[in-house]
Amino acid sequence: MFDFSSLSNNLEGYSLTNVIIIALVSFVLSSLIAFTYQKTVRELESPRYFIQSLILISIPVATVMQAIGDSLARGLGLLGALAIIRFRTTLRNPRNMVFMFASISVGIACGVYGLIIGVVGTVGFCLVVILIHFSTISNITSIVGILRFEIPDQTGFTTTEKDQIDQIINNHCIKVSLIRYGVNKKRKNKESIEAKAVSFEYKIKISNQETAKKLVNELSGTEGVFNVKINFNDGYEKI
Repeated sequence: MFDFSSLSNNLEGYSLTNVIIIALVSFVLSSLIAFTYQKTVRELESPRYFIQSLILISIPVATVMQAIGDSLARGLGLLGALAIIRFRTTLRNPRNMVFMFASISVGIACGVYGLIIGVVGTVGFCLVVILIHFSTISNITSIVGILRFEIPDQTGFTTTEKDQIDQIINNHCIKVSLIRYGVNKKRKNKESIEAKAVSFEYKIKISNQETAKKLVNELSGTEGVFNVKINFNDGYEKI
């Protein structure tokens, strides 16, 4: 059986062979992380070049760790040098941040010759990601969107009818938040005003698109409610 501990001990040093082996191990482990991410991600579109970054970042991190070694002076020098570089890329998805941190951790482990830690940590991380992907935790999904509709001016709309609309929305949505409402004046021409309508805009969290379609159909079938639309924030087709 291959002994990683003996390999780690034999690699300590600055020979060309050691540097190449560390770079290759970092590349393989970070590629495994990137492959796991690609197969388990649920986003329609990942940040640009994110998967390539997952693969590549472990190699320079491992190189930096090898260059520092046990020298405090080198560590402080590289810390000051790296502080000059400002990374302005924002990862808004916490899951993407975890994968990036995992790839960086692989580079650190390999850079300090902790190959066993790097291999076991990477395999364990990927297995946990796969388990979560196929578990019920990952299946609990919801979509967020903006619900817009209009009703006649407040003077021609009763409180009972308003309560009915609120009840329909609450029955279909997981969470509801009123963003804004206002009076729209519809004109026949520049001189005369045809009618007034009150427009409502809600931010909603709903289980799936089928439920959203039922909500739109039920609101559209309610007397006095018109121009019902839902725009989703996650790339789904608007209803």
